[in-house]
Amino acid sequence: MRRLGVLVAAIGVLACAPAGAGAAVSLLQVGTFAQPVYATAPAGDAERVFVVQRQGKVIVVRNGVASTFLDLTAKVRSTGSEQGLLSMAFAADYATSGEFYVYYTAPPPGGSGAGSDLTVEAYKRADADHADPASARPLLTIPHRINDNHNGGQLQVGPDGMLWIGTGDGGGGDDTLGNAQKTDPSYNDAAAGHDARLGKLLRIDPKTGAAAAGNPGFAQPEIWAYGLRNPWRYSFDRATGDLVIGDVGQDTWEEVDFAPGPDRGKGYNYGWNTYEGDHPRGTSDPAGTRAGFAWPILEKAHAAPDSFSSIAGGYVVRDPALPDLAGRYLYADTYRGDIRAVTMGVGGATGDAATGLHVNTLASFGEDACGRVYAVSLDGPVYRLAQSGDCVLPAPGGGTTTPTPPAGGGSTAAAPKLTLRAAAKQRPWKTGVVRFTASCDAVCSLSARGTFLITRTKSGAGAAAVRLLRTATVKTTLAAGARVSVKVKVSARTRRSLLRALTRDRRVTLRFAVTATSRDGKATTATARSAVTRR
Repeated sequence: MRRLGVLVAAIGVLACAPAGAGAAVSLLQVGTFAQPVYATAPAGDAERVFVVQRQGKVIVVRNGVASTFLDLTAKVRSTGSEQGLLSMAFAADYATSGEFYVYYTAPPPGGSGAGSDLTVEAYKRADADHADPASARPLLTIPHRINDNHNGGQLQVGPDGMLWIGTGDGGGGDDTLGNAQKTDPSYNDAAAGHDARLGKLLRIDPKTGAAAAGNPGFAQPEIWAYGLRNPWRYSFDRATGDLVIGDVGQDTWEEVDFAPGPDRGKGYNYGWNTYEGDHPRGTSDPAGTRAGFAWPILEKAHAAPDSFSSIAGGYVVRDPALPDLAGRYLYADTYRGDIRAVTMGVGGATGDAATGLHVNTLASFGEDACGRVYAVSLDGPVYRLAQSGDCVLPAPGGGTTTPTPPAGGGSTAAAPKLTLRAAAKQRPWKTGVVRFTASCDAVCSLSARGTFLITRTKSGAGAAAVRLLRTATVKTTLAAGARVSVKVKVSARTRRSLLRALTRDRRVTLRFAVTATSRDGKATTATARSAVTRR
């Protein structure tokens, strides 16, 4: 994925829109994190969502309260724009074994150079909300020591219980290291940046770290499929077992690849770098017949009107509480941030359309135990796509259980309880933003505005107001119990006025007025104040 981690500006607040006529799909913010890149949850756990932060921490959010589950910061190299702790997955028997897996880039031996070692490790939980850092068990290490980009990064435990691993081609342009089409370990040379496991979808037995039984039989036995550039995010359809890969293109085409169950693309060659998507890239097709390649089911051009630059593959929606998107595959361009939906099938992709939902710097999608889908912004927020918000866990033997609203997450008879806090001092004339934190005890929509009160003397005793300066009104939606940080932009003109006032020894007070409205239309209003200072 290009430039992941570079765009980390603190940008404004979510804008939500319907997914279609009569639809009521919205984005509920479940929290704000430090460069999040992925969200997931173990099967059967309706209380927790785990958020992976690029610099090395896994945060667990339990009923709206966040805490550190695992801290690997000391082991992770995250200096490159695409390096870091990139994903995690839970063992199929996590409820009893407590085992889970992480994928990160580690400093290579000696720590020199831009590259890293792609590292997959197994860990055990210490308790439901904490991992045991001493339980680390190495599963796989792949040298990736020339470039810091194209690290892949996705882990998934497949319907078969095996651990699937997506790796990038080793970085640089046009696969100059020549990895994506290689399937023989005789090519491997760490110093030269050569490894037949790069540019691949790998499949291993997580109990041993060895190649899984039933792999296609390449000389490099971990390989399941090859010819990928940077499969940053891929997923399995939890209803059908189909595999869908979002493979990041170079400078012309982004692609989505589809491999139906039960074979799920066993032995497929997805074409890179002979082809970028469905288009010749410059290296020759040996036979010239286009035979032997698996072609994308969906392409997006870098040129207008698509104007894509880096695809973030998502999930086929199987959340019973999200009927308006049922059976649709969600994906986005990271830097445009507009979520799209399409219906996938062996015959092709149909109904590709915008949902009207937007997330700034959309690095990844995620899925929890209930099948609810999350959109992860590298800028910090993590959102859940929702209509009712109910959690419907799969029932044993198929079907679904009775819907269970998350704690405090349903409609309430009373007005929502709104908690609002702001720092005692803020400096918007310098930072360009003002901030407050808010939480509701139920799903609620927020409408907020900040007002600057400027008085003639710093003491303010009996002083007359000079004028009021207001920020823009912002709106967002909060999940029940989630404590989120809201940032409101301050215009350049207002910033100049604030600085002039402070220079002239005026007193400046910032007042936030926030209204929270529950889904049944009941509202609560709260205020918070901060002093605007020069220091």
